[in-house]
Amino acid sequence: MKRYGTVYGGWNLPNSVKLNSDSIVYSAGVGEDISFDLLLNVESNANIFLIDPTKRASIHYDEVKRYYETGNPVFSGDIQRDYIMNIKNCKPNFDKFNFINIGLWSKRDTLKFYKPVNEKYVSHTLIANMYSDNYEFVEVDSIKNIMSDMGHTHIDCLKLDIEGSEIAVLKQMLVDKIFPTILCVEFDLRLKNIDHNNDTGAIINEIIKAGYKMIDNDRWNCTFLKI
Repeated sequence: MKRYGTVYGGWNLPNSVKLNSDSIVYSAGVGEDISFDLLLNVESNANIFLIDPTKRASIHYDEVKRYYETGNPVFSGDIQRDYIMNIKNCKPNFDKFNFINIGLWSKRDTLKFYKPVNEKYVSHTLIANMYSDNYEFVEVDSIKNIMSDMGHTHIDCLKLDIEGSEIAVLKQMLVDKIFPTILCVEFDLRLKNIDHNNDTGAIINEIIKAGYKMIDNDRWNCTFLKI
């Protein structure tokens, strides 16, 4: 396994799978930490599709591009202590990056997007009763529809850090018979001890039945490999 990114936003990927300039990476839920995506692009020159409806995520992406243009690390958000250390020596190819300003869900829709209780935090959620009662409306869509819009027939790596929406997204992905080679998922319902119906355990079983092996579990940040 090799670590890509910060302690907070990074992921462990298998050394046995080598991404390249033709590879397609969907990274959903980017917030204010795209260290994983930057380092993965630097190593492989893969095509990175950042998916996040959060306004601050879009602002952060623009700030990161400006950082590489000017060398001046000015970020307006809640930046991790090890963020600059991880990304400062990178030379990412932003021609291979796309920012998709929608949320991932099981279908195309417009849904309530609940804000965090602490305004310092960036993470929002589509799941009611997870954070605050304050919300805004955002456009959401399924992986299948995004792939169709982008003209993609496969995904080499899918990363989901989407604050509880992973259950609905993964269920629909398996129904649609979409099987990324590498699957990285933060299981937020289990992580936050609000998975009262064991939906996390159920979807993990479905993922394994679909031909995946869990090769890493770092505090419910799980990496699966299609075998």
